[in-house]
Amino acid sequence: MSSAAARAGSRLKNPGVLGLLLVVAMLAAACSESADEDPTDADTDAAPTTTADAPGDEPDSAPTTSAEPTGPVPAGADTPGVSDDTVTISFIITDTSAVAAAFGWETPDEGDREAQLAAMIDHFNANGGFAGRQIEAKVTVFNAITDGPVAEEALCNAVTQDDKAFAVVMTGQFQENARPCYHNAKTLMLDATLYPVDNAGFEELAPYYWSPILPSYDDLVGGLAAGLIEDGWFEGATLGVIAIESELSERVYEQQFVPRLEAAGVEVASYNTIDPTDGTSFNNDQLQAIINFKEAGVDKVVAIGGSRLVSWFIDTSVTQNFSPAYAVTSYDNPEFNIFNYPEMMAGASGISVMPGYDVGDQQHPFPASGAEQECLDIFIEAGLTFEERNNVRTGLMFCDMLRLLQAASPHLTEVSAQGVTEAIWQLGDSFEPASVYGVEYSRGSYAGGDAYRSFRFDPECECMALVGDPADFDG
Repeated sequence: MSSAAARAGSRLKNPGVLGLLLVVAMLAAACSESADEDPTDADTDAAPTTTADAPGDEPDSAPTTSAEPTGPVPAGADTPGVSDDTVTISFIITDTSAVAAAFGWETPDEGDREAQLAAMIDHFNANGGFAGRQIEAKVTVFNAITDGPVAEEALCNAVTQDDKAFAVVMTGQFQENARPCYHNAKTLMLDATLYPVDNAGFEELAPYYWSPILPSYDDLVGGLAAGLIEDGWFEGATLGVIAIESELSERVYEQQFVPRLEAAGVEVASYNTIDPTDGTSFNNDQLQAIINFKEAGVDKVVAIGGSRLVSWFIDTSVTQNFSPAYAVTSYDNPEFNIFNYPEMMAGASGISVMPGYDVGDQQHPFPASGAEQECLDIFIEAGLTFEERNNVRTGLMFCDMLRLLQAASPHLTEVSAQGVTEAIWQLGDSFEPASVYGVEYSRGSYAGGDAYRSFRFDPECECMALVGDPADFDG
C-alpha cells in the first residue's frame, strides 16, 4: 500500500470524516484556496482601476480581448446590476484550505486568486469592458466547511440582494437550491462547477443558467459511453451500474448510456439505484448494490448521476472487499480518488473534460493553446506566475468567462440574460477556451463544452494518463 493509501485508510474509517472530505472534494473540483489567503474575508471588491479605449477588430475566429468601444448597449427590462457606465459581476471563490489541511488532503497552491481576478478585471476593462461598460467585480470567498442549503441560500442572497449582480460566476456550488435561487432573482449564472445538469435542467432555468465551458450531463454520459467503447473497456467485462435515484439519472441513463451500449453489443448485468435522501438509505443501497454485483460477477462499474457517487462507492467497497474497475470522468474527481484510494483505481478509465483537474502537464502541455497563453500573459503582466496548470486552474476558468463575455459583446442587442444568450449562440465554434479542450455554442443549448480526452489510470505515476486525440461530444 502506498503512503497515500495508508493515510487514507486511517482517515476514512470514520464515515463522518469521509463526508467532510467529499464536501471538500466536491468544492475543490471547482477551486481550491491557498493557505495564505484569509477565508474570513467573505466579501471584497476587486474594483477596476484602469479605464482606457483600445482599438480592435471584431474577431473572425478565436476572439481576442480587444474590442472597439461603440458605446453602451441598452439594458433589458428588469435587468439587475446594469447602469449606464458599469455592469456588476460577482465571482465566487471557494476556500477549501482549512478542511484540506485538517485531513491531510493535498491541494495545488493556486496563490492569491483575488489578485488574479483584480488583474483580469483591470485588463478587460482597459480593453473595452463588457457591453460598452466597465465591469464592477464583486468577489465572495465562500468557506467550504460551511457548505449546505442554508449557507448557499445566504450566498445567493448576498450576490442578488447585496451585490445586485447582473451575473454570477460559480465555481463550487453543489446544493440543489442554489441555481433556482439565482434564477428567481433574474441573475445570469455562468457556472464552471462540475455539477450534473442535463438538457432538461438547463431548459427549466433558461435563459439565466449557462455552463459555458462544460458539457451538459447528457453529452458527458454519452461521451463517457463512446470513449469506453472505443477504448475497449467493456470487452470481456461483466458490467454493473449504480445510479443516483433521480429523474436526471433515469433520463440520462435511458437516453444516452443504454442506446450506445446496446449498439455496441454491451449488456448491463446489474443495475442499482442509490437513494441519497439520508445516510441510512444511501449506505444500505450501496451495500445492496455490492451484494448484487458480487452475485452477478461484476468486475467493472459505471456510476450515473453525479454526487461524487464513485468516491462514496469506492469507500464502501473497501469495507466489503469488492474491487472492480471504475469508469470515471472529471465529475468524479479523479484527483481525490487517486489520493485517497490509489489501490482501488486499477483499471479505471474514462474521459477528461477539464485538464487542470484531471491530468498533469506531462500529459497535456502547459500552455496548450493560444487562449491559455493569452490568459497567462495577463497574469504575467501583473507579476503573477505559475509553474503548473493546476496552480492557475481557477484563474483560467475566470479568464474564460471574461473572454467569453467580451467576445459576445459585439453581438449584443441588449444587456440581459436573453441578450447574452443570443450573443453567445452567434459565436458558434469560433471561441477558443483556455481551461478546457474545446467549446461550441448552438442555438437552444446552454452548455458549451464540446470536446473530451479519453484517459486511463497509470499505476506507475498514480495518475490519469491521456489516451488518443480530443473527440467531440457530438461525434
